[in-house]
Amino acid sequence: MSVLASTEVIATHYCEFTCLRDAEISTGFLMGRLMHALHLTMVGATPAGQPCPFGITFPDYRAYSSAVQAKRSRQQGSDESSACDDDLNVAPPIGNRVRLFARSEQELESIEWSKSMVGLDDYVHRTRPRSTPSRVERCATFARHQPKASPERLIRRAMKRHRIDEAEARRRYSEYSMDRCRLPWVDMRSESSRHHFRLFIDRVEAPPTTEWGFSTYGLSRTVSLPIF
Repeated sequence: MSVLASTEVIATHYCEFTCLRDAEISTGFLMGRLMHALHLTMVGATPAGQPCPFGITFPDYRAYSSAVQAKRSRQQGSDESSACDDDLNVAPPIGNRVRLFARSEQELESIEWSKSMVGLDDYVHRTRPRSTPSRVERCATFARHQPKASPERLIRRAMKRHRIDEAEARRRYSEYSMDRCRLPWVDMRSESSRHHFRLFIDRVEAPPTTEWGFSTYGLSRTVSLPIF
């Protein structure tokens, strides 16, 4: 892919968050806490009725097949499966870093971190705003993927919502196939329901765009961000 001129990249500045290795807390858990904190911060920083002005990337993102192959390679090179499990735990497919992008250094400087990052300072390293490299070779979109629900869940929902019996509900979903998602994810918790869920992330390489605006998770299917 050809090198992109710096003027083509709207995301001029970023902060990087790195989950530090800890013997008692998994990287996956810390990534979930970090993403939850970033989500709360972006909700507070987004004007009502407008898209979020901050986008995120996962610089160490690995496709599921790559992560599985890496784990198998480690297992073949070691007789101690516990060591392999620990290594995978330190570096899950989503990685252990998040970059938060903005269109100016001032936007990043204006963010209020005091409440959302409480309890994370000892486990997550946050940089000051940095300039995006002047020459970037790759860009990509990072978007949420919502897998299809299981057939049993849909059957129960149909029985309740449409007031039909189980036989009729099963007939309606007799040809339904569940989406077995193989994308990297982050474990999250809903503020409203307190339920835990997996936030699956789909990365697609794309040319730079002039659009700007994200969900309050910092994700978008149309706005690409620098990969470096």
